[in-house]
Amino acid sequence: MLNSTAPSQQLRHISLPARLLKPDGGKKSRSPTPKKSSGHPDDILPLVLTSATQELFGCRADEDVTPESPYKLLQKEDIMKDIKTRAAVSDFSPVKKTVQDYPEEEILLVFDTNFTYGQSFYLAVTPTAKSRILTPPEPVFENTDQKTPEPKHWISLGSEKEIDEESVKETRKKLKFRVQLQGRMGEPACFCDYYTAHAVAGLQDGPGPRDRRTLGKRDGWIQAGPWTQSCSSQTDWKSERNVFTQASPTEFCQDDAESSLRSESLTNLLQLGMVDALQQDESTDGFVDEWERDLANDCEADDWSEKTELVLHKSFTDDKYTKGKKISSLNWHPTIPDVMAVALIEKGQKPSVSSPSFIVFFCFSSAEPQLVLQCPDDVFAFEFCPSNPNIIAGGCRNGQIVLWDISGHISCLQETEPGSEMISANTDTFDLSSAENKPPVVFFSATSSLVGGHKAPVTDVRWLPPSFQVTRTGVPTENELGISVQLASCSPDRTIKFWDVRAPESPSNIPAVNQKNPMSCSVPETFKHLDGTWRPFFQVSPPKIDTREEYAPLKFSLDPGTGDGSSEKENLPDYSQLTVRSTRTIKTLEDVNTKLFIGTQDGEIVYADWKLEKIDSTRFRCAKPLYSVRAHPWLVNSVQRSPFFNNIILTTGGWNFAIWKEGVESGPLVLSQIFEHECTAGCWSPSRPAVFFIGTEEGSIEVWNLLEKSKVPTVHSRISAGSITCIKSSTKGVLALTDDLGVTWVLKLPKPLYRPSKHEIRDVKEYFELEESWLENCLRREELWETEKKNVKEPEKEKQTAATPVQAQQDQEQLELKQFHEDLMLEQNVLKALGLSAPS
Repeated sequence: MLNSTAPSQQLRHISLPARLLKPDGGKKSRSPTPKKSSGHPDDILPLVLTSATQELFGCRADEDVTPESPYKLLQKEDIMKDIKTRAAVSDFSPVKKTVQDYPEEEILLVFDTNFTYGQSFYLAVTPTAKSRILTPPEPVFENTDQKTPEPKHWISLGSEKEIDEESVKETRKKLKFRVQLQGRMGEPACFCDYYTAHAVAGLQDGPGPRDRRTLGKRDGWIQAGPWTQSCSSQTDWKSERNVFTQASPTEFCQDDAESSLRSESLTNLLQLGMVDALQQDESTDGFVDEWERDLANDCEADDWSEKTELVLHKSFTDDKYTKGKKISSLNWHPTIPDVMAVALIEKGQKPSVSSPSFIVFFCFSSAEPQLVLQCPDDVFAFEFCPSNPNIIAGGCRNGQIVLWDISGHISCLQETEPGSEMISANTDTFDLSSAENKPPVVFFSATSSLVGGHKAPVTDVRWLPPSFQVTRTGVPTENELGISVQLASCSPDRTIKFWDVRAPESPSNIPAVNQKNPMSCSVPETFKHLDGTWRPFFQVSPPKIDTREEYAPLKFSLDPGTGDGSSEKENLPDYSQLTVRSTRTIKTLEDVNTKLFIGTQDGEIVYADWKLEKIDSTRFRCAKPLYSVRAHPWLVNSVQRSPFFNNIILTTGGWNFAIWKEGVESGPLVLSQIFEHECTAGCWSPSRPAVFFIGTEEGSIEVWNLLEKSKVPTVHSRISAGSITCIKSSTKGVLALTDDLGVTWVLKLPKPLYRPSKHEIRDVKEYFELEESWLENCLRREELWETEKKNVKEPEKEKQTAATPVQAQQDQEQLELKQFHEDLMLEQNVLKALGLSAPS
């Protein structure tokens, strides 16, 4: 007798993705005789397997084999043993001859939920069919050159005659008139000066001729004059008088001078007072002009109008990397000043012929690229690791997450002496051009697996703070390492996924897929354990509040928490030595904010919790968002928290922007009007709490100051001919922005736009509190108004309901009386027409 557990131990289960519909059970007993469909190929044999056979061979429908993994490899020896043991009862007895003639030891059984060949299962009876099903051939795209169609010769059908008849033509001859005043020929011109103090608005208009009958011409003159202004400073001098001051030095005799030098008070002064004064001079800058500093901090915003001009400092572009590309993401280097990195992507849809994708580093000391990161596909978002700035994470068009390690090329980004060649010793060989001083190319260290990752382009990537880590159910726990080891990403595939860069406890058996360039010779092995097998450990799909659908996130922002400044330490962490530890003994943190703001492709701002909601002891589900507001008419392209207030968020999308406060569910604190041009990027100022920047599709940059103007920008400047894609500001008064033409612009901000005013944080906080109270008052008034309208309508409705029967009865009586009179008049007319006398 065949052991029921033997096939399950000897058979090998294969899980491959398949787009199959869910069957209706698959456990019903069917006829053991296979029904051969006339439409199936010769190397495919449909089968009907009873529930007993399915359980015996470990291929139970919807349990062992599912629409997602419909394949099962059966041992030829087990099938023959079953046929011998159960004889005619065996479902494989009709195919005994086919199984005996099969040349290999493993036969492929496929669970067919669509009943493609007439039954729920079918066998691949040849090795060719087995190979074709398990490894389908990749589609081949023919690269055909599309030629521009040539215009055809126009053939006239007589329509031009009708057009000529309908056109308007002038038939009358135009008359021409000339009106001219007879001038005085030969008279000398007389010029004179005019006192400019009487000029109005800087111009003085002279009188014209006295002849008011002059038509079509007027003689006059205009003289330009300087602007004048009368003002005063300090106090007015009331009375003038002559005074003088005379001083004479105090002279000591020899004895008095010697006694003063030997006095105890002078000794104490030199030993104590002078020491304190010298120490105070060392800790205080005595050459600072405090008057100028305080005056600049206390000056009003109206006095800055002439000084708030954006000055172009540098622009970066390169024919080899940025020409014809669009910049999708921009970041300043966290520790090296004046260094920035930009991600370049193809405009529109990427062509079928794969072209290289790059992240390029630029430095103020040179106009040429200093470092290039090779990408497996176009990168839509990337971010430096807060614990180690040499580690970079990015999200690609194909849904993969990529990691780079630039530790061996960091010298290329540091400022060098003019004329020196900035070529690293570990430069990879990658022939992009024949330039002599090519920037070094760094290949990616690891990529995520295509299975289990995002199914759409990754639009945002964020590192989690080093103060905590997340479990597989979204619960924040204590991070004993004190460095950032996890990151989150979002995509329009309606998911937010969490990733861990540490090596797993047990290595995966899935073979790594080498996607690197074969010419690479010095790829860092920091994340070698993740390459090709990296998968998310946790994901969230926020459901919609009112429907069963899910949101499609484009951008998100989580609470940055508090870090330990690991990026500033001398010894940076080595991520290749880190492994995932068990979370059973790690302390759970209850004070971590697990809420995040999400911007969707429908213009909605969603406030949700990434922590899963527990259904029972073994099942979890995504909790409903706390609130969702559609504040933007189009795609949300920026969701950024204020660097001064963690609960204040700036969002841009469509043709407006909004400012939100975490915890206020009634709506945004500030919602701008609908502008003429689309808002494509937004960024807070890192040095001024009241200032933020908005980029538009027309290539303009707008500077907004909440303490000065809330309806119009303080500064509006046209920078580029293309659409602005990214904006990032630094604390040194430098603003970097990019466009869809591949150009990176660096602007210098005037001091009023990056130097904070006195008590600005307090004033901005009060501004947000006033906006919050005003919003609550508006909602309270709306509720009160709805209640009053409801209270007014109810008595009127009751009164109308009470008066309805009486009014209806009166109307019915009048209608019956009118009908009676009409019938009476008709009777009289009929009798009169017949010559009969009408009754009196």
